[in-house]
Amino acid sequence: MKHEKARAIVLILAAALAAMVALFVYSLAWHSYSDYYLMLLSFGGWIVVFLVAVSMSYELTTVETDPKTTLADLAHRLRVSKYRVKEDKKGLKVQVTSSTVIRITAKMVRGRTVVGYKPDQTASGWTAIIILIFMWYLAVVGAALAVYSVWQVQRFARERVLPRIEGAKPIGKETPSDMVRSTLIDGLSEGYRLASEAYEAQHSNYQDGVMAVITGTIFVWFLTFFSLLAWMKDQPLYQDVQASLAVSLIAAVAFCVPLMFYLGRRVRSKASEFKSWSTRLFARLELETRPEPPKDLEPSVFELLDEVSKQIPKWMKVMRKAGMFTNPWTWFTIFMLGYFAFMLFLIGISWSPQDLTIQSILVVGGLATTLCCFLLYIRWRAEQREEESMVTKDWESRLRIMNGKMQRHLEEL
Repeated sequence: MKHEKARAIVLILAAALAAMVALFVYSLAWHSYSDYYLMLLSFGGWIVVFLVAVSMSYELTTVETDPKTTLADLAHRLRVSKYRVKEDKKGLKVQVTSSTVIRITAKMVRGRTVVGYKPDQTASGWTAIIILIFMWYLAVVGAALAVYSVWQVQRFARERVLPRIEGAKPIGKETPSDMVRSTLIDGLSEGYRLASEAYEAQHSNYQDGVMAVITGTIFVWFLTFFSLLAWMKDQPLYQDVQASLAVSLIAAVAFCVPLMFYLGRRVRSKASEFKSWSTRLFARLELETRPEPPKDLEPSVFELLDEVSKQIPKWMKVMRKAGMFTNPWTWFTIFMLGYFAFMLFLIGISWSPQDLTIQSILVVGGLATTLCCFLLYIRWRAEQREEESMVTKDWESRLRIMNGKMQRHLEEL
């Protein structure tokens, strides 16, 4: 019944989206472009469908175990299946595809644990949807992606999550050797997740840098070309164009090549390093999750995880610097607040000095918006530092637990 309800919601959202698309096509075909009422209605419908798709949560099942144990056991089973799982205060975040995430929660209701889930997006997924939503005609694509992610998450919950909750053997009832192995697998999976996120953040930094260099190169070429044309106006036009093209191309190359070399040597090389760590940890995770993992491998899992603990500060620093990649909604809000603050200052400065009251209101509004932008940035920085501290402490705790379990297991043998 719960699955049928979730499937019905997806069908309703898809039907509503299709109706809004039909209304939009009808408005283009039968109405003049000066009449935007139907177009605005369809655009508003896309936004409503998008908001409903990303905000609704769904109930999956109810179990007898307490919420903390339920989520811990589920996280381990998903890690054994080599899914990227992140544990936080709200529950679990499991990456379904490169752009889709499922958030799994558990809470106590009338003496039983209710497990629920909600669709979410990765940073790249949210970035793509934000861009599409604010491109007017492509907003329908963003809404469609949101509905499709709901369908992906519901299918994943039904086919992957539910079988790992109902009827699975509790982790606490495993043998001591199995518990040691489970702890090692969890450590490898968490290291793989952190290394992968660090690589994705660094790769995003590299791509942003390349786009910035390309934009700057075009600007340098444009500025040099037309400045030389204006300077050499007394020469024949053909000679002006030839000379301007040659000099502007040289200037553009001189600007572009050193920066691209720097990006490749510093930024891309770090991304390759993080990628190698991710690949290394995933390969070891695949070996350890086999029915009978190989023995006497060098280095041991303990040595590998000890090496990972030395890399975590570097990975977290990279993720903190990749601000927009790690939290696109916050940075989009900061950008919009900064834009409104700039516009308020600009209008306030250019307003008629005779109307001092309006001018003061505009300037004060710009100052207030700037303050909100600054406070939001400070809050984001504090959250990033708190998460970095939590990840470091959690990793140190994992290592202590693994060493303790291994020592107790060896003493029992």
